[in-house]
Amino acid sequence: MDITFLTKVIARIGYSAKCIVYCVLGILTLLVAFTATRAEEVTKKSVFQEILYTPFGSVSLTAVTVGFACYIAWRLAQGVSNPGNLDMTKPKDILMRLFYFFSAIAYGSATYVSIKVLMSLQDDSKQQQQQVGESILQTTWGAILVGAISLAVILFSLIQFKHVVKTDFMDKFVSSMPALQSKIVVWCGRLGFACRGVVYLMVGVFFMNASIAQKSEKAGGLPEAVSTLLVQPFGPWMVSALGVGLMGFGIFCGFEGRYRKTD
Repeated sequence: MDITFLTKVIARIGYSAKCIVYCVLGILTLLVAFTATRAEEVTKKSVFQEILYTPFGSVSLTAVTVGFACYIAWRLAQGVSNPGNLDMTKPKDILMRLFYFFSAIAYGSATYVSIKVLMSLQDDSKQQQQQVGESILQTTWGAILVGAISLAVILFSLIQFKHVVKTDFMDKFVSSMPALQSKIVVWCGRLGFACRGVVYLMVGVFFMNASIAQKSEKAGGLPEAVSTLLVQPFGPWMVSALGVGLMGFGIFCGFEGRYRKTD
């Protein structure tokens, strides 16, 4: 089998899996805005559980898990073989190539969670995780490391906002994409990247606070971001906008599965 064709198939399966997960994540966020659903339930674990509870849930979650594994393989292929012909003399392209590996690690973690949900395995104790985080932050190097991570996350959030303004993500799509689909991708992409920019900016600030205070409970992810927005003026509407943005990014990933360049 042609390796280029295989890479294309793996990439398209991976983006399709992201489409499903982000759309479900967006729906869960909307439920938090207007129902009694708790913000703590807006996690990838909850997404996988929702998929598992649907008809043919085991088959569906298995397909999503395989899709995530394909996405990891695609990111590693981008990092190793450089199919986009990134110029390794440019700092921007070097960082992008490194990002592919970090992306593979992040989705490797999500895949691990989906496997645990699929196999009905118990999660590690949240209290134990906090204790580990606390012990890391109590050391000077640990606090510096968390601070560096927070700066990296904030920088990543600014990149998301850049995509919103410049719509440079359109360069990743084939030129033969029909005009109507192209317009949908532009607006879903802008909506999705704006949403991701807000979330990553808040997460970066959370980690920065944790680094400064040396308290792991001040760190947080999407659930903490949703909880923070929810208590603001017009909080439910802000959270609902976040949910719509996550769904928009899911739709964007779906179009990536069909029209993204893979060579």
